[in-house]
Amino acid sequence: MSSGAYYNHPVADWARQHIGQRVVVRTLFSSRLGKIVTYVLLFSVPAAFFLLGLIALALGAHDPATRYGPFVFSFLLLFPCGLIALLGAYVRRGFASSLDANGVNGSMGLKFPWGKLYYINHVTKHIRAGGVSRQIKDNQLELVFEGGKVIIPPMIHDRDKIWSLINRLPAEVRDDGVIRPTARTPQEKALLDFLHAAEAQRKM
Repeated sequence: MSSGAYYNHPVADWARQHIGQRVVVRTLFSSRLGKIVTYVLLFSVPAAFFLLGLIALALGAHDPATRYGPFVFSFLLLFPCGLIALLGAYVRRGFASSLDANGVNGSMGLKFPWGKLYYINHVTKHIRAGGVSRQIKDNQLELVFEGGKVIIPPMIHDRDKIWSLINRLPAEVRDDGVIRPTARTPQEKALLDFLHAAEAQRKM
């Protein structure tokens, strides 16, 4: 079976019938004002050192370390702050920006049609604080398509609404990559067997 032959009819048909309007996936602090506040906070430390250097120059400091030290620290701090900003942009590139009747739109302009959806993966977040391990179930959703993966992050507006919509999709559901056991009709089992065979063929 060729890769182009794979098509998830149940999901595509369900989406056309139940997703009438475009559903926007907006992360928290993703507005223009939120982004400005985030970057201001991120670069506030190097800006503070730069301001301290200007004050030292204005006061006529004679010690070279006092006159130029703050500018050096400000310049050096720009690198980790810039790296954090770039890392955040890189992580967000895999996020979904919207859902519509035809598929999922990625944040970088990519389009993933519902007919190419393999499965939905509910990802658990593992954290450790003070020597105690915790798990946050359903921290984020991964929509795995034939052409790639799109992430629905946890910190979004209307989270319950979007989670509910995705959970209603007639698609295979996995928990951290493990297929969720459910009672299935023979037709559903046949569909899942077909999906598994298609995915195995894709990975060959």
